[in-house]
Amino acid sequence: MKNFIWIAIPVFMLLGCSKDEPTPVSELIKKSWSVSSAQWDGTTQYTKGGSSNLVNGYAQFKLDLSVAGSVTLTEFDGKQFTGTYVLATDNSKITLSNLKGSEGAPTGTSGTLEFRIVGTPTATTLGLETLTTYIKASNKRVNLALVNP
Repeated sequence: MKNFIWIAIPVFMLLGCSKDEPTPVSELIKKSWSVSSAQWDGTTQYTKGGSSNLVNGYAQFKLDLSVAGSVTLTEFDGKQFTGTYVLATDNSKITLSNLKGSEGAPTGTSGTLEFRIVGTPTATTLGLETLTTYIKASNKRVNLALVNP
């Protein structure tokens, strides 16, 4: 009986101390995202369900990262682009590359958009901010609060 106790105690300790690993950011972002709110240089342009939005087109914005490495972007002007994406190894940035649509690359981008990840992504929220100003946003930095679904 004493031998059983000496064996059982370490086994129970190992089983009882195991912790769930956090979901990797690469898995958290692998979804289709829509805009909850959008700001240009800190000025709110769109709030989902809002009645006084300055840029109503964000209602159709979609960032689809559901297939690892592939992206489909539908911008606030309704134009759609496909390409690839890479998450930085430190999880601080998402780079969309080789973006192409029926009219070429998104205006002023040469097919590449870079976003800094703002805050900590969750299963239902993702914050992004453009690293540089964006010509389609009147040459302002764009901050997006994204949601899924």
